[in-house]
Amino acid sequence: MYKVIDKFLDDDCFQKIASLTEQVPWYFQKTVATQNDIGDNIFLMSHMFYAKNSPVSPFYEKLIPLVEKLGTDSLIRIKANLYPNTERLHEHAMHQDFEYPNTAALLYLNTCDGYTKLKDGTKISSIANRLLLIDSSEDHCSTTTTDVPARFNINVNYIMPPIHPTQSRFRYRMLQHPELREFRT
Repeated sequence: MYKVIDKFLDDDCFQKIASLTEQVPWYFQKTVATQNDIGDNIFLMSHMFYAKNSPVSPFYEKLIPLVEKLGTDSLIRIKANLYPNTERLHEHAMHQDFEYPNTAALLYLNTCDGYTKLKDGTKISSIANRLLLIDSSEDHCSTTTTDVPARFNINVNYIMPPIHPTQSRFRYRMLQHPELREFRT
C-alpha cells in the first residue's frame, strides 16, 4: 500500500526545506542499497538530520514544519539523499529501510526523471513537493537521474500511532493532515 500527495507543503515552507540542498554538508556513502552496489561505481551522498532518538544535525529544526504536518512524535530517522546524475538511469537494488513495520515519508525536493520503485513494480516519479508514503519494511528502490545535476529527497521514517486512542494504552494526537489519516486505515 502506498499514498502519493502532491503539493504536500505550502510553497514557502517547501522552498525553505528544498533550499537545504545547498546548505547542508553532504556525506559520501559508497553503497546505496546493498554491498553489491560497490562494483557498479554507484554511490549516494546523504545528510542525517535525526537518528538514535535525537537530532544529529544543526539543520534539524528547519524540518520541524514537515514533521509536524506528518503528525508523528515517534521518529526513527530523517535523512536527506542526493543521487548524482549518471549517463544512463540506474535503478538501485531493492531494499528495506528497517525490518519492522514503519512509515517512510519521502518528500521529493526536485523534479527529475528519477523515481522510487515499489515491490509490485509501481514507479513513483520524482516531482518537487510530492510526498510518497510507504511501509519501508517492504522492498523498494531508488534511482539516479539523467536530466538534472542530482536527484534530492528527504526520507522521514517513523512509527505511525494507532488511529483511535482505544487501540493503545497511550494517548496520541490525531494526524493533522486528512490525507495522512486516510493512509493509516
